[in-house]
Amino acid sequence: TVYAYRVYAFNSAGNSLSYSNEATIGYPQITSNGITQITSSSARYSVVINNGGANMTACGVVWSTSPNPTVNLSTKKEYNGAQSVGGLTNIDALTFNTTYYVRAYGTQGFGTTYGNQISFTTLPLTIPTLTTNVAENVSNFSAVSGGAISSDGGASITAKGVCWSTSANPTINNNFTNDGTGNGTYVSNITGLSPNTTYYVRAYATNSLGTGYGQVIEFTTINVPPAV
Repeated sequence: TVYAYRVYAFNSAGNSLSYSNEATIGYPQITSNGITQITSSSARYSVVINNGGANMTACGVVWSTSPNPTVNLSTKKEYNGAQSVGGLTNIDALTFNTTYYVRAYGTQGFGTTYGNQISFTTLPLTIPTLTTNVAENVSNFSAVSGGAISSDGGASITAKGVCWSTSANPTINNNFTNDGTGNGTYVSNITGLSPNTTYYVRAYATNSLGTGYGQVIEFTTINVPPAV
């Protein structure tokens, strides 16, 4: 319901009555513009919340795995509610491959108003995606390679490096390096090789779902010259 109101006043000169211009007050007006940038653990929600003519005591976004989430839930982000707000809200700490329901809200003295509900499903986890660096600084007994992780698959990288063997398609069951955790590019030092030997190397990265591998790179160590 929208209400009209105006201010009035008496004075001492003949008890004359004076009114202000008319104004209106109503409920918060909420416009939900959709969900974008969905990952396995987060999403971004675009919304505009107009206070409807009266300051709000609170406003924000609330979400749940059940329909029609309310402000009683802890899974919410709250704005400064006095004025109108708008923009993108990050929804974080979500579970992969799960459907969520989200809606914005605005609270005034007479209660809480909710915007229309939007649902979305987070992406499933996958194994990491990465590429293998070309082998460099190849010597008799060592070489340098590494990898570049383009996607963590939606979960934290717990191990990364390169693995190698004299047979094609090496895995972490063969020789391997451990070059830490996290995304991005990295350099791996390959040691303990034999001279004049062909090796196959590829980068690897592991998350909670499993291990992903880059393409196989082939190189041959330098021959040791005969003793004079």
